[in-house]
Amino acid sequence: MTQTFKDSGNATAGEVLAFIGAAIKEGSDAVVSASSLPVLTRHAGCKPLRRGAAAGCFVFRPPSGMRQGCGVFERAAAVGLLVVLAPVLAVTAVLIYVFEGVPVLFRQERYGRDGAPFILFKFRTMVRRSEHLQEQLQRERGTKGHLFKLERDPRVTRVGGFLRRTFLDELPQLVNVARGEMRFVGPRPLPASDQGHYTQPCHAVRLTGMPGITGLWQVAGRNARTFDEMCVLDMYYLCNRSAARDLRIVARTLGLMLKQIGLKREPEGGG
Repeated sequence: MTQTFKDSGNATAGEVLAFIGAAIKEGSDAVVSASSLPVLTRHAGCKPLRRGAAAGCFVFRPPSGMRQGCGVFERAAAVGLLVVLAPVLAVTAVLIYVFEGVPVLFRQERYGRDGAPFILFKFRTMVRRSEHLQEQLQRERGTKGHLFKLERDPRVTRVGGFLRRTFLDELPQLVNVARGEMRFVGPRPLPASDQGHYTQPCHAVRLTGMPGITGLWQVAGRNARTFDEMCVLDMYYLCNRSAARDLRIVARTLGLMLKQIGLKREPEGGG
């Protein structure tokens, strides 16, 4: 069975998300026109179907593999990367210890598949007890409807700023992949401080998939996206997951990393 979203011309991401969530719950395919999902076309670079009855639309199909966990290949690849990157991990740990002290690693409870909690690992990039300062910063600078992320967070240390720009702070999450708690690509696991965003049943659909180090949200503007838009991106990924799509997301993530580090130049406009 297929259900088609009827857009009056000003549908919000939340309304589209609620429609998709209800259709998936009933076991139906949800068809949404590309014009109703600018977060997919304009920001995530996804392309709608070109042929058939659903041409010009995105199709959300409840896949049998939505609940698939982290496979043996991904876990083995994570172990291999940890071995290869061991010198980088060691140097990074020493830098944090020398300039910022202990702890070197940042451990935080996050929520993975089916909302199951697990401990996510990152290199520490903020001052000690940074989580205790978050409530005050949220009151001063937080934006309603967005995840709490600051482009220039005053809690970030000098070494932490370098680690964030080079994405070295994310490397310890390979341990989470090796342990089978995360995948390389998937919905981003959120901390307890962001659980208040789950105000609708459709929001929880993103929890049916294994969380990932990167995903569509990371390559579609990250902090500029609202929570509803984040859920749309995650739902589209979960409903259309494939090895080829995973590789494209990883490639785009690497491209963004090189661009932010400064190793990838923007193409010059022709005269």
